[in-house]
Amino acid sequence: MSAPSKGNVKTILLGNKPLKEYLVEAIVSLNREVDVIEIIGRGRNIYRAVNLYNALLMRVGDRVNLKDVEIGSILVRNRRVSYIRIALQRVS
Repeated sequence: MSAPSKGNVKTILLGNKPLKEYLVEAIVSLNREVDVIEIIGRGRNIYRAVNLYNALLMRVGDRVNLKDVEIGSILVRNRRVSYIRIALQRVS
C-alpha cells in the first residue's frame, strides 16, 4: 500500500505486496521527476524496507543518494510499533 504523493515527495509504505511491485513503483516515480522517495517499513516490514533500499541501489545506484534515515516507534492502536524511514534524493 502506498501513500499518495505530496509535491515532489513519494512515500512508499510497505505492506504485504511482493517487493518487486514496490521496486517498480519507486523506479517509475524516479522517472516521473519525483525528487525524494521515502520508504517506510513498520514492525515486521522493517527488513523489507532495507531490502527495497538495497534493491533500488543495485538497479539505479548512480541516480539516487541517501538523504536521511530515521528509526523510532509510534503508537498504533495502543501499541508501540517500531519503524524505519529511508529517504532517497534523486540526483539531477
